[in-house]
Amino acid sequence: MSPLEFLRTVRLDRAVLTGEAFEQGPVDVAAGDVVGVVMMELGGPLRPDEVVPFLESRLLDPVEVELRVPRVFRRQAARYYARRLGRALKRSFEMIGGVSPLRRHVSEQASALQRRLNDRFGTATGATFCTYVAMRHGDPSMETARQRMADDGVTKVVLLPLQPHFSASMAGSALAYWQAHGPVEAPTTLVAEYATHPKLVAALNERIDEGLQRFSRESRGQVPILFAAHGASRRHLTRLDDPYCCHVQATVRAVLAARDEDRTSAVAFLDPLGSGGSLGPRLSDGLADLADDGATSVLVVPVSFLSDRVDTAFDLDVTARAVAAGEGIQRFEVTNGLNVHPLLMDALAECVGTHVAPDVMAGGDGLASTPPGGAEVARNDPGAADDLANDDAFEGEAEGWVPCPVCDRAMPTRVWRDETDGAPEPVAEGSHGCRSAA
Repeated sequence: MSPLEFLRTVRLDRAVLTGEAFEQGPVDVAAGDVVGVVMMELGGPLRPDEVVPFLESRLLDPVEVELRVPRVFRRQAARYYARRLGRALKRSFEMIGGVSPLRRHVSEQASALQRRLNDRFGTATGATFCTYVAMRHGDPSMETARQRMADDGVTKVVLLPLQPHFSASMAGSALAYWQAHGPVEAPTTLVAEYATHPKLVAALNERIDEGLQRFSRESRGQVPILFAAHGASRRHLTRLDDPYCCHVQATVRAVLAARDEDRTSAVAFLDPLGSGGSLGPRLSDGLADLADDGATSVLVVPVSFLSDRVDTAFDLDVTARAVAAGEGIQRFEVTNGLNVHPLLMDALAECVGTHVAPDVMAGGDGLASTPPGGAEVARNDPGAADDLANDDAFEGEAEGWVPCPVCDRAMPTRVWRDETDGAPEPVAEGSHGCRSAA
């Protein structure tokens, strides 16, 4: 399905855009099952000549991008803006070596996750786990992933967006496009978010510690941290009760709580594509505020990106660096992406495990529960927060019912336990009968 066909023919469903249309609990997995794990990513151009088609595809997406033009003129507007924005993005490619690292990193993540899933859950369940990369824009496409799943005889499906925070602009758009190709016959479950998984938090803190080592020993204890999140449409806050900003803030709170140090920090969002307003404080404003408070150095942490890409390699490491210099910030560093960090791979494996093998997960990390009533309670009765905070299942968020500084809500996140057991030894890639993960 082309981006234009999607725009013209698909009627958007609120339940799909919010993930509510998908089962989010465990599906039964038995011996002989082939579990397909669909790793959904936004995608990106691999080479400069793919830049304009990539941008046009995104600009035609009515979920992610807001364009203030009548729908009948959207194709022409998308072509115009894609060519206009493409010139700058092509220059970005040239400055980072002429290629985006995203596809390589996601392919490596898929291979590493496939090995971990089969190591940890294959013997216990008797099932085979296969991972499939599915890009919303670009290759490998969702159509390719679905065909590979059919060829491999997949009998159970886990949808795993590669964004830890649920966003209608990203995960919702991917789910709508996936659904537009028709239902998958195999029972399907969705990993909606994993914003406060303890191993994701630990992986981010390891990257922060590595980044702080780039500063002098005398100054690193006072270096402010600026958490940078992907841009998303603000309109989804009111139309879809989008929890994205709350999930981002929950991750940041968890990271800072684990660090337990007196350090200045802030959260900012990249500008979204299109004409919609920024979801929260813009990155440039965050840097200006830190400079106004006397900061002469800053460590930027990409908090909603699981792998390096143009956004991190150029928007943060080049563009934001220039903004920081203009504000008088003399030392500017960006942490490395999580990419195939072992803790991230463990976290993703456990996210899948809780959705297919909860009994196996009982002895290790994983999803314990969600607050009774979940987001609906927070949305309709904020006063119920005290009751939920006293519930035994509502771990980690009793203090987490802090109003989000972006939307002034308190949307809960999944509750995870941290009872780490021994990690299995890796086995040779390809020994489980799956084709290449990507």
